[in-house]
Amino acid sequence: MRKPKDVLVSGYYFWTMTHVSTKPESLEQYFQWFMEGNVAYGSWFKHIRGWMSMRDRENVLLLSYEELQKDPRSTIERICQFLGKKLNPEELDSVLKNSSFQVMKENKMCNLEMLLEEFS
Repeated sequence: MRKPKDVLVSGYYFWTMTHVSTKPESLEQYFQWFMEGNVAYGSWFKHIRGWMSMRDRENVLLLSYEELQKDPRSTIERICQFLGKKLNPEELDSVLKNSSFQVMKENKMCNLEMLLEEFS
């Protein structure tokens, strides 16, 4: 999960960079669309309520983007524990390196560059 303000701002900048859908005229307009669930992925609030209703299930692990950013190593270890997988130190370091903001920013498969080329 991610804080709604961060989802809003990220979504706004994404849609202003692409030609996939109607561009909002302003952040205020996008905010209105976001609050009404009139964005490409639907209502963020409904989406989160769905996950929150399943949070006590043993096969569901809820994480926040903020905790992943704050302590990626512990979060990856928690994911591995949840999945019943053990990573050796080199594998864990590789996951941390390859999921870092800088590496993902430079990777066309992660940074939306291919999507922007297709829809811009």
